[in-house]
Amino acid sequence: MDQDTFIREELDPMVPYAPGLRASEVRKRSGKEVILKLSSNEHPCGPFPSALRAIEAVAPRLNRYPDGAGRALKLRLRKRLGVDRENLVLGNGSNELLRLIAQAVLRPGDEVVFAWPSFVVYPMVTQMFGATAVRVPLTEDDVHDLDAMLAAVTEKTRLMFLCNPNNPTGTIYHRIAFERFLERVPDHVLVVVDEAYFEFVTEEHYPDALQYFDGKRPLCSLRTFSKIYSLAGLRIGYGIVPAPLAAAIEKLREPFNVNSVAQIAAYYSLADDAEVERRKRENQEQKTYLYEGFDRLGVEYVPSEANFVYFKTDRPVEVFEALLQEGVIVRDFGNAPALRVGVGTDEDTMMTIAAFEAVAAELGVI
Repeated sequence: MDQDTFIREELDPMVPYAPGLRASEVRKRSGKEVILKLSSNEHPCGPFPSALRAIEAVAPRLNRYPDGAGRALKLRLRKRLGVDRENLVLGNGSNELLRLIAQAVLRPGDEVVFAWPSFVVYPMVTQMFGATAVRVPLTEDDVHDLDAMLAAVTEKTRLMFLCNPNNPTGTIYHRIAFERFLERVPDHVLVVVDEAYFEFVTEEHYPDALQYFDGKRPLCSLRTFSKIYSLAGLRIGYGIVPAPLAAAIEKLREPFNVNSVAQIAAYYSLADDAEVERRKRENQEQKTYLYEGFDRLGVEYVPSEANFVYFKTDRPVEVFEALLQEGVIVRDFGNAPALRVGVGTDEDTMMTIAAFEAVAAELGVI
């Protein structure tokens, strides 16, 4: 019997998520001992010291299941964010929450509107539940075109994803545009704002979606501990969502979906705002150094509000491979005329610029 007959047809066009190359792979290919993995938007520093101490403390108790309700972490988030308990959900990374929201909301034939290019998980969760993806191109400045996204809404539109700052471009839409958008978006559309990188933003006109959340409007904000808090390996994120959606997510999520180590590390990370601010300043400084290097080399890039920089190139495959040979792993997007490089430490930045200089000398132009 053909085993393929058991698989849902909606999964046929889906392509598995492709993680970036590992440093060990590039070390063999390039012959370089020091490898910079700048492809996954990870923070270059480890978890906060308070989180590391908490991880050590909980390790002897890992024979016990985690708190399935995440009570302690939710209480700290409630006090910090000023939201009610019934509006908070925890996930195995914010990625899981994207899937759970899609699972709770989408029906075959529904439409999902999102900007493109943007986070690759949006079309994945759309296809997963038999809905139709409606991709709306970014503006010429690589920003969400909120007016065009509204124009793409139909009676079938059920869900809209906004990524702010956007991955992979690092751009944001501004407060006035977002407020105008919220006034016009139909009530039958659930707006999910993915704010994975919001802690890095320095632009004063950034619209924090939480400030517009009232529990009644069909609006969600998703956030993560993977980026500025450096807990990517523990996979923990959270969402502020309307209570009926939170209740649906609780029905759908796996029991104990967020592990004990992730919960306690996130709990103690939230107590160190000074370290968050330090990392934010450092990230901005390193981006400035990258920009200076790119300007000198004639590399076209998009000013970023996140911890990565999107740069344009007519030779993405060649540039990607040439950077690998210099020991620098960036993110490629197939044949799309752009690549994305993460922001690292001061030493990482110097090595990155040196690698770009070498590639420019080899190829003539990036």
